[in-house]
Amino acid sequence: MASACLSSIAGAFLSPFHQVVLDKLVGYLVDYLSKDVPSSSKDPNELQLLVQNQLKALENSREKIKGTLRVAKKLQKQDESVAHFLRELRDVVYAAQDLEDDLEYIELHKKFNKQLPEASTQSSPKKPRISSSQQFELSLDNILNNVRNITEQLNCIDSGLKDAIKMAMLFKELDKHVENSLGVQHHIIQKRHVTSSSMNARKIYGREKEKAQMIRMMKEPPSINSNVSVLPLLGLGGIGKTTLAQYLFNHQEVENTFHEKAWICVSHNFDRIRITREIVDSLSDHKGRKFLHSTNLDCLERELKNKLTGKRFLLVLDDVWSGEWTQLLFPFESAAIECVKIVVTARDKIVLQGKGKRNEIILKGIDENDYWSFFVSCAFGDEDPAKYPPRLHDIGKQIVQKLKGSPLAAKTVGQVLWRKLNVKHWMYVLKSNLWELGTDVNDIMPALSLSYYHLPEHLQLCFCFCSVFPKGYEFNANSIVSMWIAHGFVFEAELSSKTAEDVGHEYVTELLCRSFFEYGSSKECLKIHDLLHDLAHSVSLGECCIYEGQTPTRIPESARHLCVQSSVNLSSICELKNLRTLVIFRGELQAHELEALKNIRVLVLLDSEVKEISPSLGHLKHLRYLDLCQTRIKLLPESLCLLYQLKVLKLKKLETLPSQLGNLINLQFFVVNGQRGLPFRGPWELVFPVKKETGYKIAQLKSMKELRGTLALRKLENIQCEEDAREANLKEKCHLKGLCLFWSDAFNNSHIVEKILDSLQPHPNLKNLYIVEYMGSRTPSWFTAYSMQNLEKIGLHSCVNWKLLPTLGQLPFLKTLSLEDMNATIESIEGLNVLFPSLEILELEKASISFDGMLVTRQECRYFPRLRDLSITSCDIVCGLPWALLSVLEELKIYFSPGLDSQLPGCLQGLISLTKLVIREAKMESLPDGVMNNLKALKILDISLCDELTSVALQALSSLEYLKISGCSKFVYWQSGMQEDEAILPKLHQMHVEYCQNLECLPTWLPSVTSLEILSIDTCPLFKSLPEGGLPSSLRKLCILACDRALIDRCQEVGSQEWLKIKHIGDQKLSAFSL
Repeated sequence: MASACLSSIAGAFLSPFHQVVLDKLVGYLVDYLSKDVPSSSKDPNELQLLVQNQLKALENSREKIKGTLRVAKKLQKQDESVAHFLRELRDVVYAAQDLEDDLEYIELHKKFNKQLPEASTQSSPKKPRISSSQQFELSLDNILNNVRNITEQLNCIDSGLKDAIKMAMLFKELDKHVENSLGVQHHIIQKRHVTSSSMNARKIYGREKEKAQMIRMMKEPPSINSNVSVLPLLGLGGIGKTTLAQYLFNHQEVENTFHEKAWICVSHNFDRIRITREIVDSLSDHKGRKFLHSTNLDCLERELKNKLTGKRFLLVLDDVWSGEWTQLLFPFESAAIECVKIVVTARDKIVLQGKGKRNEIILKGIDENDYWSFFVSCAFGDEDPAKYPPRLHDIGKQIVQKLKGSPLAAKTVGQVLWRKLNVKHWMYVLKSNLWELGTDVNDIMPALSLSYYHLPEHLQLCFCFCSVFPKGYEFNANSIVSMWIAHGFVFEAELSSKTAEDVGHEYVTELLCRSFFEYGSSKECLKIHDLLHDLAHSVSLGECCIYEGQTPTRIPESARHLCVQSSVNLSSICELKNLRTLVIFRGELQAHELEALKNIRVLVLLDSEVKEISPSLGHLKHLRYLDLCQTRIKLLPESLCLLYQLKVLKLKKLETLPSQLGNLINLQFFVVNGQRGLPFRGPWELVFPVKKETGYKIAQLKSMKELRGTLALRKLENIQCEEDAREANLKEKCHLKGLCLFWSDAFNNSHIVEKILDSLQPHPNLKNLYIVEYMGSRTPSWFTAYSMQNLEKIGLHSCVNWKLLPTLGQLPFLKTLSLEDMNATIESIEGLNVLFPSLEILELEKASISFDGMLVTRQECRYFPRLRDLSITSCDIVCGLPWALLSVLEELKIYFSPGLDSQLPGCLQGLISLTKLVIREAKMESLPDGVMNNLKALKILDISLCDELTSVALQALSSLEYLKISGCSKFVYWQSGMQEDEAILPKLHQMHVEYCQNLECLPTWLPSVTSLEILSIDTCPLFKSLPEGGLPSSLRKLCILACDRALIDRCQEVGSQEWLKIKHIGDQKLSAFSL
């Protein structure tokens, strides 16, 4: 039953994909056939009429089936015959997509055909390229035959769908008649999924952290701003949200906290009147039947407010599916209710509408040990597990690994296992798929499929595709989006400025919010829960297939997206004529295998043993995504340059590039020679080491106007003249986000490099620019605030002759500026009131930098108004910074920079927003009251290697959480001007003092720091006494290392004053200083 249920929803794997593809095909055919008409055996006049009639027939068929589909979509989840025709339609749509691809390819091939003979002479004699243009021709007769076949199939499917819809509607009416005879009210009750506050489980396994968090939140007083608090419980279907809510609802502490409680099962069809009426009915002093059938929302809400006035109220809204539930907040927010706590259980974070974000609990699988205990209780029931052989337990543990901590999955499988407590039956269950086991609507797979029902159709399409990867596989978000785009699964709005990549990443975000995706080992990596992987695989109905090669099972002919996991004979895939995705973990594709994959759009080779690929690669004319970066391929065939529709090419490291690579004019993401250390590191990096000889000639980039991501041009000293540089055609690459330009320090001809940099003019859309070891002294003509106004990040490193930098302060969107190994002045135009308006991060390293013209005497000037992070490292000169205006600066890090010695500590005085201050090796004698009194937001203070520092004033640092003073040999004095009743460092958690050779004692006010948890005194040989008042009672860890021996002895002597001062501290480490 479960598998039938899942198969009936698979038709959604198509729409709205089919509509977009058919619309595009009709539009493209009209455009294509209005140009040069391909060759045909027919009379021109007859031909024109035939073309018009055939296009008209296709348009009519498209419009007819659109109307039919609007009805079919409502029935496909209930009717298998409707779903069958939708799956047939999917095949036709794929054929239409391939026809459009063929025509596009022919157009591109004609464009480059004149270049092919030249290219073929450069090919390797061992691997001749495919250069015959005839094999790519498609006559008009063939085109019209294809269109005719598509039209006839659409008509046939439309007719079949209409018949299936009539039958489905007839049976639906019969069902209604039967239901009416039994009672409509009974039918409604049966159809709606209902939960109650009664505990379904005798015991809740695990979840201790979540239970404590929920109870704590229930007991918290209402906030000043609102009397209503929301606690969201989020997670997959069957993960235990309702059970946890039931536990909370019935807990005695919660019972004692609230005057009134109500449990409402919201379910799919939100009904505000019904829910409000049920809340009113649940109140303890509600008298009778006055509102039993009321549909007057105003009366119901007034009654609700009256009954709850002055009370504390707990409301559980279970199984919420839409954001409409927030309408229920209105009467609570406007009433004189003391406190309202609302627990919302949902699968999709989006339905929360931003409510309760601070309190949300996202449920994952139960912890391993607790889950095993729960599984045993489900599988053995009242039987004693110890009576059964260890082999049965071993099989059970393997089954548990598949269930990934899902409580409902344990119940579903446990019920099946309980029927026969023997090894044979349990092994059968271990080897089965979950959707083959469940037979009840309350089992795990139907519960998960409910979430799938509620996905928008475009997300269903993208989610199902991901089951082509094995369970547990982590895929990169950018890569999966590019694969979706390659298949046409991402739909761009016509008038939107968003790119397909932008839309695809919105899809990823939605699937994350709805718990269909989860993060892997990093934020860039995604994975699918194993149970959801089973769901995706089942609803794809054979379209997505993982072939392990260890079973005799044949790959189904319906497979469109195939993953080969083991070393197998790949010849078997040649029979799969409609394959569109191929992912190979083990194996190498031979020429005949590549030639058979004529419809392939995504090809991923993950076998690190593969060292070459056949020239037959050029046959894959539909290919849009090619990933070879896990292989050891170092040389590509020239036939690669025939893949005109390729959009993504991922390679590891190539010794040389094919000579006609510039033919790949649709290439958007080209990853090759990727390496660490690029400043604007991202998923799409093209590292292009320019060579004088063929293989990496900069002219190969000329026609690649669609390139995206970051382009890093290395070894620019190999460009001989400005004309060669201009061949890169960077100014027409409007989609590039980042550009990195690297010279070698061995190249020192400033005149030539200035002309070359002038010729490497990027497009104004560029956001990130990085220039290294440019030996010129002149700013390129294009580097102006007007021409490059979209720049957000700039890095200039080791450009030692570049003394006068352009007016960077005028760039309106510049957020990050990094200057390293530079000796320069940054120009500014006199009289400007705003400079660096968007700059957030400024990094200066091994540099001497002057900021010109920033006069702080003018009241109206705004310099660095958004600067929040300033890092200065090993700088001899830093002058002209308007410290007094850096009022929003949050982090300041100064390392080994004598250029700031004369400005410290006075320059800190105006930094009222500073939360982190790190100073290494500065010549300052103190951090006095006059400076520190303004740093009320400071949370982290880290001072090291300041040999002249003698004292620090801390009393005003009311936000300080972490204090470290290290390597300050003259530090001896803790300034204090506090009043007796004044709170002393109320948030300080950690205090570390180390390598301060002259420090003898801690401050006398330390015992009053009631928040201190960790105190460390390390290598302070003169430190000989603890404060008179002892140490704070909050302290849980104390380290006194390499300090005065007498002090250590007293601390270890039971009953001594020092021992009494520290005896309450659980974690102690004590050791004396030794020479």
